[in-house]
Amino acid sequence: MLRFCHAFHGLDVRLRLGALLLVLVMEGCAATATSDGAARKPPLPLGELLLVGFAGTQVEGNEEIRALVCDVKVGGLILFERDARTGEARNITAPGQVRRLTADLQALARACAGRPLLIAADNEGGLVMRLSTRVGYLPTPPPQALGEAGDLAATELESRRMGATLREAGINWNLAPVVDVAVNPVNPAVVTLGRTFGSDPQQVIAHARAFIQGMHDAGVLTSLKHFPGHGSSRTDSHHGFVDVTDTADLRVELEPYRALIKEGLADSVMTAHVFNRGIDFYNPATLSRFAIGRYLRGKLGYQGLVVSDDLLMGAIRQRYGLEDASVLALQASVDMLLISQNQGKVERGAAERVIAGIRQALRDGRLSPKALAVSIERIRALRNRIAK
Repeated sequence: MLRFCHAFHGLDVRLRLGALLLVLVMEGCAATATSDGAARKPPLPLGELLLVGFAGTQVEGNEEIRALVCDVKVGGLILFERDARTGEARNITAPGQVRRLTADLQALARACAGRPLLIAADNEGGLVMRLSTRVGYLPTPPPQALGEAGDLAATELESRRMGATLREAGINWNLAPVVDVAVNPVNPAVVTLGRTFGSDPQQVIAHARAFIQGMHDAGVLTSLKHFPGHGSSRTDSHHGFVDVTDTADLRVELEPYRALIKEGLADSVMTAHVFNRGIDFYNPATLSRFAIGRYLRGKLGYQGLVVSDDLLMGAIRQRYGLEDASVLALQASVDMLLISQNQGKVERGAAERVIAGIRQALRDGRLSPKALAVSIERIRALRNRIAK
């Protein structure tokens, strides 16, 4: 030790000061790391909680994409064929183009975030198909036609074919099947559009099971929607507030979820923006602790990923701000927030605003870091199931 001190004093003054500063910094770092008995945890990667839409058909030169993937580090992106407001091309124009887009998105995500993206789209069959005949893909039958035909092998075959097309396009998460039961034959949201497999819950279960098995065979993840059921409503949550208090039949509408969750076929569950006073006096299902926490996670025992329906739809936009709705959804134990940017006006800086709102809710105690960490782990678990 004495020889070390003599050597230290023999150094140039500037070197001695530098060495002393280094010692002090290292001691300070050690104190920071151990003063509370444990190393400080890294901040939560809050961008993982977002599934976001964007404009553009290519990555090159698209600053919006770069910000979402590299700065916000969103967990997923959702693709649309056309802009719902203008009818113009949004993300998908042709098979070759969408393959290049998704490959470039994944390359960017791996470079910036060190992991792949969940890349989602709504491909139910029939009218709701992002990979449609308009952009060069083969036609697909609507769920209603498959249900009426009653051929489960045909449903599985069509789903496998559709799944192979999705896989080829680089889409790894299909936000389907619709498991809403057609309680109201003139329901405008799903029934009259041919999006349901039928009015018999057992028929819905059987065809949804076949649909999911076909998608899994093709290496594509799925999502049961719209919990706890949109098939009884008289109005459409895309356009405004939807109250199903007097029309819902939970005994029937929850059956598909109960059965498919029990069978382990629920990769994820998407919520509905429907209000039912029998479940929650204040909030629609997407924002309801009772609907998601008590019913889905409690009574039905579902512990997988829950993704919200689009938080920019009329049922949410007209009554809640995007930031408040996002916090309420996370409080309700929704894991991933869908912000499509394909409904109504575009919300500028939506992803950044939602992250800022979540951070504020963490600071003031409205959100729990532990609960968000669980949600992030569910998202990672789903991503880890992406077929290689």
